[in-house]
Amino acid sequence: MEYENRFGISNDKLQTHSEISNGRDSTKNTRKEKEIDLQDLAKEFAALKVSVAGVSNIVESRSLIRRYFWCICVIVVTIFMGYMTTKVVLEYLSYPKMMIIEDTIQHKLPFPAVTVCSLNPISNFYVKYTSLQKFVGLKKLIDSTKAERRNYTQRDACLNKPLCRWAWFQEKCECIENPCLTEFCLAENSSQCRCLPGFCEKGAMRVEGCRKEYIQSTNKKACFCNGASNQKFYDSNWEEENNTGLFDLIEDEDVKEIIWLVRESETFDLFDIDEALQPTTKELYRFGDNYDSLIASCTFEGIHCYRENFTALYDPTYGRCYMFNYVGNSASGAEKPIEIDTYGSKSGLQLVLRVADHNVLDLVRREIGARIVIHDPHVLPFVAEHGLNLRPKDMTALELSYSTIQRLGKPWGNCSDETTLPNGDPYSLLGCEKYCSHETLMAYCNCTMRHLLHGMVLENLEANYTLCNISNYSERYCSSDVMEIIDSTGICDCRSPCRQTIYSYSAASSKLNEKFYNTVKAIRTLKLNSNRTELRHVNFTSMKSLVGVKVYFNSFEVSSQSEVPSYSWETLMANIGGNLGFFMGFTLITFVELAEFIWDSISAACRRIPGINKNLKRSTMKP
Repeated sequence: MEYENRFGISNDKLQTHSEISNGRDSTKNTRKEKEIDLQDLAKEFAALKVSVAGVSNIVESRSLIRRYFWCICVIVVTIFMGYMTTKVVLEYLSYPKMMIIEDTIQHKLPFPAVTVCSLNPISNFYVKYTSLQKFVGLKKLIDSTKAERRNYTQRDACLNKPLCRWAWFQEKCECIENPCLTEFCLAENSSQCRCLPGFCEKGAMRVEGCRKEYIQSTNKKACFCNGASNQKFYDSNWEEENNTGLFDLIEDEDVKEIIWLVRESETFDLFDIDEALQPTTKELYRFGDNYDSLIASCTFEGIHCYRENFTALYDPTYGRCYMFNYVGNSASGAEKPIEIDTYGSKSGLQLVLRVADHNVLDLVRREIGARIVIHDPHVLPFVAEHGLNLRPKDMTALELSYSTIQRLGKPWGNCSDETTLPNGDPYSLLGCEKYCSHETLMAYCNCTMRHLLHGMVLENLEANYTLCNISNYSERYCSSDVMEIIDSTGICDCRSPCRQTIYSYSAASSKLNEKFYNTVKAIRTLKLNSNRTELRHVNFTSMKSLVGVKVYFNSFEVSSQSEVPSYSWETLMANIGGNLGFFMGFTLITFVELAEFIWDSISAACRRIPGINKNLKRSTMKP
């Protein structure tokens, strides 16, 4: 009553206030108890439950200094452990690999495909039906032109001048003013060069503008000349050829065009105008050598082989070639290549070819003889890139060795699992590059280059492409620019195949005994004359020369090269576990203990949130 009268507060209100105060004190006490529970939980986990070296010493050490010491040790070891573990993971993510080479002996081996071509693909008999007819007129013109003898006096005088040279193809003396462009000088910088001492001395070798200078590094004097060593070699100082009236005496326009191309060529071997000197692909395919005119004899494993054992290949450069043991794409149900169970020089394939040796048209081919390619029976050959030339009147022996390569794909490697190209040809790295370059040229220039075309068999012979004409400046520069873009940008995503069969070979040659084969022919053609009174035989003709070639395995040793990951997932796990265990004593059970501690901590933290507790109480009070 006294409180109520003095302050106007009843006893009931005072009692309620007292209860609220007591409730607040109780809540604070409960929170403190829960915080203590979390601390005790953490201490218990660190001291008793977790199996990590050093952590228990931080909690249980009585001395504060020792606690700090163990805390620093654990932190340092943890950082170093993290560094080593990160390094291990990064090494795995670099996906290293290694090559395993294993040599085994087999009892049988698949024999390779053997492709032979003539280096003179069109015989003189068919020249009149082709664009090569113009070379006949050129040959007649050259033969009818009077040949002059070399002026040795002018040549000797030219060779005595250090800044002059005698050009063999033009038979004239050509001189320059810049001594840095000669073979007697070595560039020091962009403005001067160091030359022979004779350039600075009195005599025939003396060159104006050259002087001797002292070199500190050698304590000697050297001869230096002025001149930019990177300027064009053929400049305005060269004597220009006078062509006035030269073409007025030539009536044949085709011959004029050839002469003009040859004289304007930037190379003496005419490599830059080689396309203009070749027959068209249609002419090569139609008038190329047939089987009987190219292959005189064929023996495989001591058994005579026939033309049905060969497949015709139509190559854009070498014309009609012939493939032995070609079976096509390695699809299911396809024919399998011939297997051979003997090795040595008496086994394998032996061919005798007939090639043109005399009366070959000039400017059509730089070589005389035949060309041979050893390749996978499932893949069409690249005759120009992978072939080997055979010299007339030689017997060439090719000793084979067999090997396989197995490459890894991503992420360890970058090989291709493709089996065919978009045009249907079997996949190969060179074939992919040729196809991509060919398609790019056709898209931008509407023409292609001969060396980008691949040989074809009969069923694919209908394809017809326009070759870029080097006499047409727009096509010439377009093709040149596109090829530079292809080489510099790498737009052709061509990769090595993941599986590859390789036939390696070594070549040795000896002189062919043509009399042996002449005698065999004489005996095989021996017969009686019409009166049946005397023996006669067909004489050997010298229009063509013989070329012999033997292809055989030197052994049945197979080299298998396989790429394998050098850092596997199992090795990564073992190294990570080794780092964790070595530095901190971590095990897989430690991660289970950590998961249990995290769960207990979350449960304890949830009990500290009042809203969750009220909801839990309300949910338990509902009937």
